[in-house]
Amino acid sequence: MAHPNLEADPVLYTSDLSLRYPAHAGGRAFQAIEGVSVEVPRGGVLAVLGESGSGKSTLTRYLAGRSTEGDKNAKIKSAGGDARALDLPLERLSRRNRARLTAYIGHLAQDAGATLTPELNVGDVLFEPIVERVRNFDREPLGEVIAEMMDIVALPLAKLQEYPFELSKGQRQRVAVMRSLMLDPCVLIVDEPTLGVDANNRPKIVELLKWYRERTGAAMVLVSHDIGMLEALAEEVVVLQQGRVVGRGEINTIFRNTEHDYVKRLADALRSTAYDEIAEE
Repeated sequence: MAHPNLEADPVLYTSDLSLRYPAHAGGRAFQAIEGVSVEVPRGGVLAVLGESGSGKSTLTRYLAGRSTEGDKNAKIKSAGGDARALDLPLERLSRRNRARLTAYIGHLAQDAGATLTPELNVGDVLFEPIVERVRNFDREPLGEVIAEMMDIVALPLAKLQEYPFELSKGQRQRVAVMRSLMLDPCVLIVDEPTLGVDANNRPKIVELLKWYRERTGAAMVLVSHDIGMLEALAEEVVVLQQGRVVGRGEINTIFRNTEHDYVKRLADALRSTAYDEIAEE
């Protein structure tokens, strides 16, 4: 029986990986990732960038061991190459091995704040990932960690008694980021963690992720258009276009010394907008 190797280095690895969505409802199969090779070393931070539809979420969801989540049309299939997470091959993961793997790989799906369990208050939403795996656990020491996280992201402790519908979009997103940390994952994969959070509170999510990394030494994969987050956390950047890698390098050099026009345009767009979408707080 295979087990995740917590000493693995790199923690995530792909070689010439291709991913597709199977045909459904009379439509054709869709190739989302084509020949991608990446490595995330222990304790490293990789940023995955690209325009909408470039394959970022598909790649990161597969690496997180969540390729079968969602409806059947959203299931991701390998179409070639190799991919491993904590030394476990990701193709044809058994249900038991997937459950083992996802205990150690945290995943924040895009717009996760919109999918918090509506009938649970914030406190129970945060404990939910643990309750799903452990019947009896001591809430008290975890309560101290939660209090510290709430302070970092500027949410009053009274919010723990409120329900998701009572929170703003930005507050729900901050709760979702905290929830992704509750199992103390050694690898954290986050897809647009500051989405919907106003400009004043985005740096607080960056601070939370920095705090978590300093506390645990976890490796991270970031999908983000938040230039402040990328510059504060990322060490290496991979740029995707139509499912292929078109640029890669250190965060401090890739946007300044690129010969690929698409990467240059993406960098210019990130810097000019600085993630200025309208956000509720």
